[in-house]
Amino acid sequence: MSTSDSSHRWVATLIVLLLLFQAGNWAWHKYQKFQQQPALKSAAALKHKIEASMAYDTALMAADSLLASADTAAAARLLDSLSQQSTDGLFPIERQKLQRLQQSLDSVRALSPPQRR
Repeated sequence: MSTSDSSHRWVATLIVLLLLFQAGNWAWHKYQKFQQQPALKSAAALKHKIEASMAYDTALMAADSLLASADTAAAARLLDSLSQQSTDGLFPIERQKLQRLQQSLDSVRALSPPQRR
């Protein structure tokens, strides 16, 4: 056996080992990326839920402002519109705020004299 054949075998072995290392590294990165996908999806869903709740809360604050300024008709229209929207994708606090504002509207209506038409 010549030293040339031995050198070729060592070089070939090193190349195969480097290729195996690269393949393992690629597989590991793919596995890590696959493991992170559910976390990224849940983060996106949470971000969407926060944005929807913020928009709903802004509308609730507008209704509260209308109630504070004694514009019960506009507040009633806004609260009716909000109560028709689904709150399944929102935080529970938004439903509680809606109920509280509807109760406030009901109590304001009960205290105010009937309107003539």
